[in-house]
Parts: sequence; structure tokens; C-alpha cells
Amino acid sequence: MSTEKTILVNISIVIDSMRMIISVPVMKIFRHIPDGSLFTSPVLTIGTFDGVHMGHHRIISALLNVSRITAGDAIVLTFTEHPRKIITPHTPPKILTTADEKIRVFEALGIKNVILVDFSLEMANMTAEEFLLNIILKKMGVVHIVVGYDHAFGKNREGNFDFLKELSRIRGFGVTRVEPKNFYSRPISSTWIRTELEDGNIALASALLGRNYTISGIVTRGVGRGKSIGFPTANVVPSHPDKVLPRDGVYSVRVTIEKQQRAIGMLNIGLNPTFGNVERTIEVHILGLNEDLYGKELEIEFCHRIRDERKFSSIEELIAQLKRDREETIKELG
Repeated sequence: MSTEKTILVNISIVIDSMRMIISVPVMKIFRHIPDGSLFTSPVLTIGTFDGVHMGHHRIISALLNVSRITAGDAIVLTFTEHPRKIITPHTPPKILTTADEKIRVFEALGIKNVILVDFSLEMANMTAEEFLLNIILKKMGVVHIVVGYDHAFGKNREGNFDFLKELSRIRGFGVTRVEPKNFYSRPISSTWIRTELEDGNIALASALLGRNYTISGIVTRGVGRGKSIGFPTANVVPSHPDKVLPRDGVYSVRVTIEKQQRAIGMLNIGLNPTFGNVERTIEVHILGLNEDLYGKELEIEFCHRIRDERKFSSIEELIAQLKRDREETIKELG
């Protein structure tokens, strides 16, 4: 079996298993550091968790296992924005998940308590010892900390596993280090997934995430070219400008309209070179839908890359290719 086919099989298995997860009915979201009296024997993990990918799933699983063993409350502490956006504001990182998207995945994985705080320069300048003693232990009363193999916190990233292990002997809290989740002998990371998306490798990115990649945005007025050739499109402006956009090209997608109506479609990211555009746009043709979507929110799930974007010699040639794209979309998703 080829690597591409193996990846497609693996991602279908992973996504099917994710769909079988029963979401926790009630999740508590704290927008500040809460007092430990609100929890029973708090078990904590902390991190950016961009993407909440399969490597992060392993950390969450370990967190839940420790909380069951200790009869404690499992808690995830994460941030509204990527810390690097605060530390290096002139070169903000592209992100895989917004805060709301992270919360949804945490909930699907069985997390009941999320602390979602704004990362600040004050926090960045706290030493690892200050943050651990004053926030995690004194204020929250954490009894056990679960961290990924490469996690570090505090000024100059002093708070690594060795630091935690040493302090745990003195302060009496537990600490668990979670080894990386490998995919074809390579540790899964947010950086790797960003690269695959930007290269257009949707199948591999989905396998690493454990689900299909999504973006959300609002439909704005376009010039109407799609409608004039029989393929009306919704022009989508991403709601979060820092989200990674997959490589220019044509994709089969699933679309959720206003968090309710579901449909399938084919999406183009790029410059529409046949028409000589100079600005990059996102346009989705939703199959079997004729209503005006202007001003509505769409969530777009990237399922399959159909082809690269290219310039056609005539409108007729473009229409013929769009018909083939539609057939492939129906074959993949219909």
C-alpha cells in the first residue's frame, strides 16, 4: 500500500473514532486563574496546545488517567492567543486552532475544566519558580502536573521536566512526563502540521491532527463571475487572520452554515488567474444550494485536495474543469 493510501486509511480510522467520542455535557471555562478550593485534588496540564493534535491527545489521555487514579479533577490551562504573538508581535505565528476551536476539541476528549487566560508580558517575565509556587501550587493547589516531553514554561523556558521533577521532591506534588506521539517515526508537532497545510498535504495534516482541518469566516459580496458560468460561489473572509490557510488550489470540503445546515462543496484558494485577480481569495461553491449566503458564517472542513490552481485558456475550458472537480467532490464526499 502506498504512503498516500496508508495516510488516507489512517485518517479515516482516526476520524471515525473521534466521531464515536461522547462529548461531556457540561464544561467549566475559567477566564482567570481560579482558586484551588473550586476543585478536588487538581491535576493540571499547561500549554499552548495549538491544533490539539494527536500528540496533544496523548497528553490529555495521561491527564485523565492520573485524575482517575488520584480521584482528582483534570484541568487544562491554555491561552486565548499564541504566546509568541505577545512575545514577538511583529512576527505573529500562524495558528491551527482558535481558542474556541481548542475548547471544542478538549470537550470532545472528555475535559471538564479549562482555564483560558490571556498570555501577557508580565507572565512571560515570571520565572518558572515564581509561576509554579505562586500560581500552580499556592493559588490552585495542584497535586499533580502532566507535561509533554518538550514542554517548558517561565522566563527563558526554565520550567522543563527536570525542573519540575526536582521541585516535586521538595514540594510534594506529582509530575508525569508524556512521551511524543510519533507518525512514521517522527514526533507530531504543530509546526509539522502547519508546514503540511501550507504545502497542500491535506491528508497528512488531517492524520496528524486526528480530524480534518477547518477555517471559519463570513461571506462577503464578490464580483459574481461564478454565478455567470453556472458555479456560484460564496466569498469567505476568515474570521481569524492568524489561521493557517492551505496552499492555493482546489479542495473538496464540507460546509456548516450558521452552525446548523450542512453541505458539501468545492473550494478554491488563490488568485483566479484565468480572470487576472491580484488578491488571494477563498471561494466555495456549495453543491445543491441556491440561497444567498451574504453575511452568514461558514465553517469549512478541508477533506481532499483536488488539484493545483491554474490559468485556463478560455472560459469554456474552465467550465469543463469545474465540472470534473464537481464530479470528484461528489465521488469523495457525496
